Amino acid sequence: MNRHDKFSGGHTVRREKRQIIIPCLSLFLLFLFPTISHADDTSTESKMGFSIESVIPENQLDKTKSYYYLSMQPGQKQTIQVKVKSLQKDPVTVTVAVHDAVSSSVGAIDYAKENPKLDKSLKNPITSLVKPQDGVKEVTVKDKEEKLVSFDITMPEKAFEGVKLGSLRFVKRDKVAEKQKTGLVPKYARVVALMLTEDDETFNHGADIKLKDVGLQLSNGRKVIAARIQNNQPKVLQEMKIQGDIRKKGEQKNLDKHKIDNFSVAPNSNFDFEIPLGLEKFNPGTYIFTGKAEGDGRIWKWEEEFTIGKEQADKVNDETVYKVVVPSWVPWVAGLLILALVGLIVSLVYRQRQWQERK
Repeated sequence: MNRHDKFSGGHTVRREKRQIIIPCLSLFLLFLFPTISHADDTSTESKMGFSIESVIPENQLDKTKSYYYLSMQPGQKQTIQVKVKSLQKDPVTVTVAVHDAVSSSVGAIDYAKENPKLDKSLKNPITSLVKPQDGVKEVTVKDKEEKLVSFDITMPEKAFEGVKLGSLRFVKRDKVAEKQKTGLVPKYARVVALMLTEDDETFNHGADIKLKDVGLQLSNGRKVIAARIQNNQPKVLQEMKIQGDIRKKGEQKNLDKHKIDNFSVAPNSNFDFEIPLGLEKFNPGTYIFTGKAEGDGRIWKWEEEFTIGKEQADKVNDETVYKVVVPSWVPWVAGLLILALVGLIVSLVYRQRQWQERK
């Protein structure tokens, strides 16, 4: 396998809320990288108001792709450009940003997370190597106008192995919605992946994942057992299968289990493999996590013991959005029903005795 292995790339279109970094459209990326996509209906396309096109340079490793996969040298400086084109007569203002690619718990590489917590194994991330030229933060185009946005790449003097992965992100500004300050400002964005390498090695071979920690936490308002897993290598891991289960120490029955296929992991990153828990109250105690992952011709297996204290369990149980809440009136109604049932039984027994006596 060589460095030109096939994988998908290009641009994505997505709509997101202010507090939502990655919407569904970008979470379910095709294979690994953002692909060129167009709005499915005129309404969405008109709301987007702009398109982008990457200008592919000579050192592109696969010129059939519209994302950047560049062969670089230590200390090299280069400028790459992206065309931003208006799709309407009215002016469209587009913000420009560079993002580091990180792994996510849903199995898709996240190209648009703002200020992500980077893994300790990642040195010289994309955001430290690539900057919008002249500090440009936004560009305005109108009436089918087209402008070039430039990004300066400055490679570190010391050579590195593997790849650096990130993205160039363009988001339409909605100044009217921003002034209203409702907290729910729709965002329309396009993203183009960017990968830099200095060697001839295959980018998706050589990843190594390790289990770092296991614990109870909240994820999007629900209780989960989160297994923190790290890829400490500058390699992408694709089409991985991962599964896990938990059981109480000393017991054989699994409390919960979870499995995800087609999992992708970014280079030098970590993610939480989450096992969703039910609505029942989670009890403190000592538990065993058993996990298994398959990918790149390798198999990883883990078994980790962890303890959840009463304070942590109570906190998570109280703060979860998804839980069984019994209204205060339910016990009273249940008590009355039980009393009525007992009264009915007593009445039937009494009547039966009277009938037998008369007979």
